[in-house]
Amino acid sequence: MTVRDLTTGTMPGQSGVLGINYTATFPKSMMSDRRLMYVNPNHSDAADNGNTGENPEQPFLTVAAALARTRDNRGDTIFIGQNDAWQYGGGSTWRTAIAEEVIVTAEGVSIIGTSPGGLGVTWNPVTAAGAGTCITVHALDVLISGIAFSGVALGGTAIAAEWNGVTMFGENLVVHDCFFDDDIDTAIALEFSWYCEIYNCNFQRCDIAGIWCDPLGNGTDYNKIHHNIFMDILGTGAISLQGSDNNVIWANSIYNNQALAAAAATDEGIDLTAGNDNMVLDNYFSCLLGAGAGGYDDMNAPGTSSAWVNNHCLDGDNVLPPL
Repeated sequence: MTVRDLTTGTMPGQSGVLGINYTATFPKSMMSDRRLMYVNPNHSDAADNGNTGENPEQPFLTVAAALARTRDNRGDTIFIGQNDAWQYGGGSTWRTAIAEEVIVTAEGVSIIGTSPGGLGVTWNPVTAAGAGTCITVHALDVLISGIAFSGVALGGTAIAAEWNGVTMFGENLVVHDCFFDDDIDTAIALEFSWYCEIYNCNFQRCDIAGIWCDPLGNGTDYNKIHHNIFMDILGTGAISLQGSDNNVIWANSIYNNQALAAAAATDEGIDLTAGNDNMVLDNYFSCLLGAGAGGYDDMNAPGTSSAWVNNHCLDGDNVLPPL
């Protein structure tokens, strides 16, 4: 049967769902109930009360207001308008960054920064000393893209996906094309959240960790972490998934200036301590081969029964797990 009532749209990029950059054709019945909402605190007609957020010329002031209108599994999408809050911005009048702590509880929601540049729309942390989280995800199939977590040196966590009770999981999260700098303590925290994908992100000198799982928690399994850049994450490390299993980590670039200087960089690269059946392949490290201070064996921790395949160091490739 030929279906003629069609429209074009995109859907979040989780497992089994068409990717965000994949344009496809769907029956209008699938798309007509989807809410596309806009957030722009710099717009003169922005308001949380009185606006539905569905008109880009009458956006919401806050992401929280948009999230309050999201529903499970409808493909609701929140677009965050560009701002000039980046520290090297050109001085336009649109200087107000997003500065909120929000919780996502509706499944299948996308939060997308609309900046065409490589950094993304600026989102400032608002709570100091690691106590706050910009975006907490307690729902399945959430996508976050195009956001630069930066701008106020307060610390805290940028994104946390975690289990929060019997029916609230943060699984199937996708994070791509986001930026995290040294205004952030931990960029992405995963706790009992499986089947997540993190790619094309830039982690610059985050104070504690790039991608992290609490070693005292329940682990994070079956994730895909690839094509990210980690620059000088000197605390807990670039990728620390202790006690986590069945993850695949590939094609990441991990620079550590202590390792480059042959100083101790203990497990500050990829740490899979007490994890099982992970696969680590074709990553690039700023260290030498071997077990000395700052070496491949010092910078990484292999986990149990994990496969480390053809990873690259300054002086050659290593086809064996670190010691």
